[in-house]
Amino acid sequence: MRKMFSLLMLTTIVTAAAPARADDETLYQSLIRRIVRAHMPEVRACYDEGLTRKPELAGSLTVDFEIGTDGHVVRSEVKDSTLADAKVEACVAATVRGWLFVRPDEGTVKVSYPFAFKPE
Repeated sequence: MRKMFSLLMLTTIVTAAAPARADDETLYQSLIRRIVRAHMPEVRACYDEGLTRKPELAGSLTVDFEIGTDGHVVRSEVKDSTLADAKVEACVAATVRGWLFVRPDEGTVKVSYPFAFKPE
């Protein structure tokens, strides 16, 4: 039987390279969360692959990424992780690199996005 898992999303930390009003930042954070949620099956696939090797794999990781002026992710890397699984960590970071976000109004946007994983 295939194990299911819970993927918990925590607070998103967004910093804009160009100044933004507080209302714009909140709106953009909401847009980022919406796009990340739309891509959860990709993150889930990374974790499922890890579960096939380590059935009790659990932990969290934070991915730092930068959204370029055209909305494409120009940089993505794992900042912190308690998963202790380099393949899952690399898979999630690579997956994020392929995402397309709404174009920022000005400059680039740096995002720190935490994910938590646990088998059910």
